Amino acid sequence: MDSEPTAFRLQYLFSVIFCIFLVSCSSADMPTAQKGILDLTRWDYRSNPTINLQGDWSFFPNTFDPDLNSEKSTEFRKIPGVWPGTGYALLKLKILLPEKHGRLAIYSKHQATAFEILVNGVSAGSSGKPGTSFETSNPDNRPVYYEWDESTKEVDISFKISNFHHRLTGLWFDIRFGDATSLYKETLILRDWDLFLSGLFFMSTIYHLGIFFLRRQDRTPLVFALFCFCLFLRLFVTEEKLIQFYFPWVGYTLSMNLEYLTMYAALPLGLHFLRHSFPAYFPQRWMLLFYLIAFTFSLSTLFPFPMASRPVPYYQMVFLGGVAFAIIVLFRAIIHGEQYSIPIGFAICALILAGIFDMLAARQIIFARFIIPIGLFVAILTQTFILSSRYRDLYREKEKLSDRLQRLNETYSRFVPISFLEFLGKGKLEDMRPGDQIKKEMTILFADIRSFTEISESLDSKESFELLNSYISEMEPLIQSNHGFVDKYFGDAIMALFPESSDDAVNAAISMQNRILDYNQRRMDQGNRAIGVGIGIHTGSLMMGLVGSGDRMESTVISDAVHLASKLETLNKYYGSNILISEDTYSKLKSSDKFLLRKLDKLKFRGKEDHRAIYELGDHLSKTEKEAFLLSKSNFERGVELFHFGKYLDSGESFREALRIYSGDRAANLYLKRCMEQIYSSTVKVQPGPDLA
Repeated sequence: MDSEPTAFRLQYLFSVIFCIFLVSCSSADMPTAQKGILDLTRWDYRSNPTINLQGDWSFFPNTFDPDLNSEKSTEFRKIPGVWPGTGYALLKLKILLPEKHGRLAIYSKHQATAFEILVNGVSAGSSGKPGTSFETSNPDNRPVYYEWDESTKEVDISFKISNFHHRLTGLWFDIRFGDATSLYKETLILRDWDLFLSGLFFMSTIYHLGIFFLRRQDRTPLVFALFCFCLFLRLFVTEEKLIQFYFPWVGYTLSMNLEYLTMYAALPLGLHFLRHSFPAYFPQRWMLLFYLIAFTFSLSTLFPFPMASRPVPYYQMVFLGGVAFAIIVLFRAIIHGEQYSIPIGFAICALILAGIFDMLAARQIIFARFIIPIGLFVAILTQTFILSSRYRDLYREKEKLSDRLQRLNETYSRFVPISFLEFLGKGKLEDMRPGDQIKKEMTILFADIRSFTEISESLDSKESFELLNSYISEMEPLIQSNHGFVDKYFGDAIMALFPESSDDAVNAAISMQNRILDYNQRRMDQGNRAIGVGIGIHTGSLMMGLVGSGDRMESTVISDAVHLASKLETLNKYYGSNILISEDTYSKLKSSDKFLLRKLDKLKFRGKEDHRAIYELGDHLSKTEKEAFLLSKSNFERGVELFHFGKYLDSGESFREALRIYSGDRAANLYLKRCMEQIYSSTVKVQPGPDLA
């Protein structure tokens, strides 16, 4: 292993972790409540818009409605703070506000018990239902956020709390208070941070499972994958309670049991990873002992609450014993110069420190967010570094052997869309055979550059291809981002398929037309001619497969639906529109109301027995044109219906009204001309229309 790159990567890793640790531990000097009053009259909301409501709160045990005029002296409790036992109480805090302040908000995480927040006597939300007995109390552990807008100089915060389902009563976590906008952003950041870390841990689980299944002789990745999954799940059931945010049906009992089970399982899995790394210094019987202890404690989750919460402090003692044992194993491995003992030791120490930190936070010795996710983040980075070093030489050799084959496969895959192969059930290019086919309903999008032949005549061959390639490179990512894929390029035309939803094709068409505006602006800035693009969309059943011989094959799509989508694209020239969709696509839209659509015409297409409606899409228009398009829609569609009933005078009047609203409506102008031709024609009246051959 090269020493210089390794040292550089370790140095970079340590720098990142150090920065994360500093951010996690930083805090401002906050005011503290004294005898139930928090004076914020001189608090600078601009520099520190949110604070913790910490300090002495007024405490009224065994009541939710205390007599404030009683001569009995008021008790006070440090918040956050918990005390053993069950019961119920009211906690109150009066906050003196500065003369000028904006909209206020309060946020409380889950407090391992039932509570209700009251702001100036008004309920601001609750987690569960606080009660005066086990039967009347309903526990829950969901966060509560509340905003209000008052110009008063003080605010009274009350917490009704009850606990008959946990070993500890009180408020575990800080209560956040301050500017509503800032506090709301803060809660989103905390939730997003937990979501980011949980996604990272889950991906690490999948990654290490994949490594294990590729080489099952080494079980280290499997143990680490299980460890990552355990802490991924733990992150979901602690802190911001993501599991109840995404799965509201998860109740208090299930959430707390998952929290305990992940805590019990994390220690033996972490030690198991250490044993696989240094088996010579970690006797197997010790590993079995820790698994047995964890399993025994896990059985406590079968008991009803609050019994299930009582063994937790005893397991924390087991955790400290496991920490001491891990340190001994690491020390011996480092002393004997075992490979990767230093980076593994660094990762394990990070997890140990984070675990101790969280244990102190859980026991209310310190008040801070749990940082075990950061410790695991360090472990994941370290393990990834070790794996990359172990497999670097192996991959380097394989890369030399497969480099040429990979380049060939990449070249071949450009001619056959990968999505096309997936629908045919082919995972690799070499599995393709002529005759492979499948029948499926999809939405087809045709896009074509207007007057491309005329434009290309003013360009040489190189410039024509550069125009096509730059245009396609702008359009294809928009198709892919909307769950579609390009099946064919026909010169300047693009044929794309959308297998999932008609909405995807319509959204792609809107994005393509919007991108054309930016693309044309860049072309004109360079002194080039702007281009126009027509798009047709149709949904129907089609056959997709491979045709050719053993020497040469290509993918193709066979269906009348392809012809109809192509014809819709061509009809844009006749109506002066940019995007047309068929009646079949319109009927398949999940919600047609979210798009700006109007019925444009009724046509009889080749191979179809009945007349089919076509619709024009206006979502890509400018803001002014959209408003005119929408306001003139009823007049326009009434004119289309009257036209098809042969009432050309009334139809023409409707189109004139539409043009008064939307003077640039080329389709309305076309219809008005058609009405005049029918009215003043001396021959038999025949509805003129587009060429549908």
